Amino acid sequence: MRIYIENTMPGDVVLQEIWCIKDALSASYGHDVDRLFDESRERQKRSGHPIVNLQTKRRKT
Repeated sequence: MRIYIENTMPGDVVLQEIWCIKDALSASYGHDVDRLFDESRERQKRSGHPIVNLQTKRRKT
């Protein structure tokens, strides 16, 4: 579903497209942030790619 507002600046069209994608993604998880992030974490685990953990403390050199 794409809704474009007339008389918008070109950059606004890009933002509208991003909002449409965000709304569709949110709707696919019933607008439940916890479900969306749980699925994202599962996809990360299955991907096999290294995951950066910003929570770990850095070693002092």
